[in-house]
Amino acid sequence: MTRVLVCVQPARGHVGPTKPIVEALLTRGHEVAVVTGARYRETFEKLGATVRVLPPEADFDETDLDGSIPGRAGLKGLKLARFELVNFVRAIPAQLSVLDLDVDVVLCDPLFMAGLALVRREQRPRVLVLGFLPFMPPVPSGPNSAILKALAPWVLGPAQRQARDALGEDPGMRFTDWPLHSDGVLQMTCPGFEYPRPGAPLHFIGPATVSAASEHPLPSWWADLDGSRPIVHVTQGTVANDDLGRLVEPTIAALAEEDVLVVATTCGGRLRPGALPGNLRVADFLPYDDLLPRCAAVISNGGYGGVNHALRYGVPVVVVGASEDKREVAARVTWSGAGIGRARASASPRAIRRDVRAVLDEPRYRDRAKELATEIAAGPSMDDVVKLITA
Repeated sequence: MTRVLVCVQPARGHVGPTKPIVEALLTRGHEVAVVTGARYRETFEKLGATVRVLPPEADFDETDLDGSIPGRAGLKGLKLARFELVNFVRAIPAQLSVLDLDVDVVLCDPLFMAGLALVRREQRPRVLVLGFLPFMPPVPSGPNSAILKALAPWVLGPAQRQARDALGEDPGMRFTDWPLHSDGVLQMTCPGFEYPRPGAPLHFIGPATVSAASEHPLPSWWADLDGSRPIVHVTQGTVANDDLGRLVEPTIAALAEEDVLVVATTCGGRLRPGALPGNLRVADFLPYDDLLPRCAAVISNGGYGGVNHALRYGVPVVVVGASEDKREVAARVTWSGAGIGRARASASPRAIRRDVRAVLDEPRYRDRAKELATEIAAGPSMDDVVKLITA
């Protein structure tokens, strides 16, 4: 039996891919403790894990980020990015206060910045990183990379100083680089979707998230997905749904006259009142493991987990996103050839229609997505992942 400590930020996009790994460890007889926010305590306790809740100063409510994180409201763009990086690093002392390191292995969320403190210790358990984000964000890429690199000191500097204050000394590395000093990164994709990183401690394990009908019941219109028309799924992810006018509504308008069936998930958001086209079907959430095999294309704001979930089933993607790590995901979509990535906060119906028609009509996108699906299928099984963790 191996004693495993799992540290994960209280966000759906982080908990979703972590939960199957925790369940697999418990099912195979290992001892698992989880440190996360109050919102997800029950999620892990139901699996049989011991849960320690983060102190209030390190916890937050992803459904009300502005209300639960003082100082966040009103910030946008790079100012918001700079604030959030500082906030992640500021949580280090509070996170460390609830970590019981009498374990064999620590599985750590890359944004759970107590990992920075752990990898610097000479005497410590093995530390493995849960790679459900693009490896080593932020790594500026794409057509505006020179501009982003020039801005990096302004964006990263405050958080780097905060890391020095939290640790009581210079960390000896850039705070974003701590996964490089871990004992391995369980990267939840395949090699074809990540830039080559010679020497990086990467273990490609494929997407871990499971999304079944047992969690998200099928809607009454599910029989309409009969394959008579290409199915195009659009989502803004699980968090950024305060304004569906960024991507979901422009997609609905863009494809209203196309011979496709548009399936939109709102994830708690609300469409503007008004008539909706006949080729639209809407749900709050849907089981991806049932939906995605039926899809001809996915339009996304660039969540790493959601994009890789689509690639698991060989579905080409159109990504429009620029917040958090979305710019990096968009760049990887274009680089990998599995779709079209736009590092933008929103897109017009005309632009969306053009990109969707491209991924539907040009075989190279689907062919490449299928190649990545084959890579993912050839990757480690969950038994292999558990062995890697408990070795």
